[in-house]
Amino acid sequence: MKYEIVPIEKLRPLEKVFPTHFKNLENMINSDGFILKAIIADKKTGTILDGSHRYVYFLKYGYKEVPVYFTDYSSDDTRVGTLLEHRFLIKGSTGISKRACLARAESGDLFSPRTTRHFFTFRKFDISLPLSQLKKGGCRDVSNLIADVSIFEEIEYNKKYISEIESETNIIIKYLSEVSETKEYLEKQVEKMDATRQVAFFPGKFHPPHIGHIQTILNIMPKYRKIIIGVSEHTPDQAVTTPNYIITMLKDFFKAYENVEIFKIKNVLVERDNIEDLPAFDVLLSGNEDVINWANRMGIKNEYTPRSAGPLCSGTEIRNKLLGESF
Repeated sequence: MKYEIVPIEKLRPLEKVFPTHFKNLENMINSDGFILKAIIADKKTGTILDGSHRYVYFLKYGYKEVPVYFTDYSSDDTRVGTLLEHRFLIKGSTGISKRACLARAESGDLFSPRTTRHFFTFRKFDISLPLSQLKKGGCRDVSNLIADVSIFEEIEYNKKYISEIESETNIIIKYLSEVSETKEYLEKQVEKMDATRQVAFFPGKFHPPHIGHIQTILNIMPKYRKIIIGVSEHTPDQAVTTPNYIITMLKDFFKAYENVEIFKIKNVLVERDNIEDLPAFDVLLSGNEDVINWANRMGIKNEYTPRSAGPLCSGTEIRNKLLGESF
């Protein structure tokens, strides 16, 4: 929320203020030497929607300019009512209208203190603005802006306002309870749905690991609850690295992914006649026809996963380059 420093003449009061409350605020501001909140006003008319007591303070002490956050009063983002609970009333009567507020401000026939409750889509942040940064002139008479009410009436009003806050708090508590229940329900649904997702086994030699492997794994990852990357002990001719180093590289790359596990496959996968020491999985994924054929022979559920295409997406190509062939 960004405020502006504007001439005080641009503002129009909407309500009178309570005398005792104003005196207390006056003493606090004078003691602190700074203002905590900006006044909120309609951009078009200057009608004060929040901060009447602060406005009267600035006026009394002759300040020529004040901190204001302007809002569009014609927008649905700003609403008005006579009770705090009207914050939650989208349709229906709130006991007061924007038109009535603008008419009062324009005519100078001000409402009694805190007749209105204005609701905004933004929070009213502290600005902690030193008064010394504002231009100041001579003091003014503000008696016409101070309501003629007793301290007893102010106390009774504050009790009523406290009651409004309690009612609003109860509404918020009920809403939070409802939201929390919905959140808990959805979390259980996600947990149940996630449990139905399969664990995929993605075996390969990965000599060396390259961008094609990474792209393929990242593409299939959202579909499965877990991806087990199986790194074969088998080393191809003209190898440029070792299975152990490959495992280290893959673990380092996927360390931020909790649903990725790296597994070392003993011997040559397609020459095995059993799956006893392989990890538990639901489906085998591969873009290698020999691996798919082996899975079919072993009665393993499998899916052919096309290999990623593009530059440096071939292990053979990369090995040839690393071993001295021209680029």
